[in-house]
Amino acid sequence: MNPFNYGTIVKGDNFYDRKEECKRIVRVLSGGNNIVLYAPRRFGKTSLVFKAMEELEKKGFICVYFDFMPVFSLESFVRLYSKALAKKQANLQKFVQTFASLIKNIRPVLTFGHDGKPEFSIDFMGGKIDETTVSQLLDLPEKIAGFRKRVLVFLDEFQDVEKLEKINFEALLRSKIQQQEKTNYLFLGSKTHILKELFNSKKKAFYNAAFQMTIIGLPKVDTMEYLRRKFAESNIVINDEEALYIISVTSNIPHYIQLLSSEIWQYMINTSKTVTKEIIDKCINLLIELKSDYYIELFDKQSRSKKQLLQALIKNGENIFSTAYIRTNNLSGAATIQRAISGLILEGIVEKTNSEYFITDPFFKLFIEKNT
Repeated sequence: MNPFNYGTIVKGDNFYDRKEECKRIVRVLSGGNNIVLYAPRRFGKTSLVFKAMEELEKKGFICVYFDFMPVFSLESFVRLYSKALAKKQANLQKFVQTFASLIKNIRPVLTFGHDGKPEFSIDFMGGKIDETTVSQLLDLPEKIAGFRKRVLVFLDEFQDVEKLEKINFEALLRSKIQQQEKTNYLFLGSKTHILKELFNSKKKAFYNAAFQMTIIGLPKVDTMEYLRRKFAESNIVINDEEALYIISVTSNIPHYIQLLSSEIWQYMINTSKTVTKEIIDKCINLLIELKSDYYIELFDKQSRSKKQLLQALIKNGENIFSTAYIRTNNLSGAATIQRAISGLILEGIVEKTNSEYFITDPFFKLFIEKNT
């Protein structure tokens, strides 16, 4: 079985490092404070959050994970959030009683499946879901905490909270958080530029509402050790030079390290026993070829200024508004660059860490480098 995993939440032996980040999350939340977690997409923040949830549940906390991505209306939020809360309850009958006493125009339904296990659902009874209903639902974590427990709510893709602007959900949730004594929250999402705006703009309800934490690439030494160990499980040898090469071409992004390593393992499992640079390059080309149609379409649809900026970012992503950068890369003025970079960030093609902009998909970066 392939020892490398990507595209799913990484758990168990496949989750490595992030020890300090995990400790910090556990410490802040268990101390009664809220966190907003920033990281570019594919950096493994959701896997880190699930690891922290495991540690916190060992300490007796009730940890509720909720993803805003499938939310498209007030009704879908109420249904999905109710189920997320119910999923973490050991006593569903008691939860139903609490739900019914708190939320007036929704009927909780408890049924039993073929295996005899209880299943929770809700019936809107033809009633209208409004701000009052959502407000009552947001009080539910505090109610299920009881006297001895505390509830920790992990809100993923939190930037999508804007879908619920009809009832000014941001302000409503912020007011609840300020009142709740036994419930704390961790916010995360894949669009860091929107998330940072939510928590750093004085115009937003969540301004300065949480401890801010950023995660970056994994330590190279730890990743090298991980690659050696996982390849060794199949009697495949990888030396330091080749391990560093994998880290370099994937821009030290966990998802792409796993993706490329998985492709290398698949290529080698019945042939070679030592990873070489030639094998790595062959697997890189295979991955790019698999997505070439998508990459061609993605690049072709960009404006001329965006294409030029992407070609410049391949070489360097620092000081992109400087006169020297503009002259060296034959770009238009700073105003044009600002429009181009804003558009590329909005599309998720480019991210920014500290003062450096970079192309989020390292294989798309290699595609541009090879084909333009």
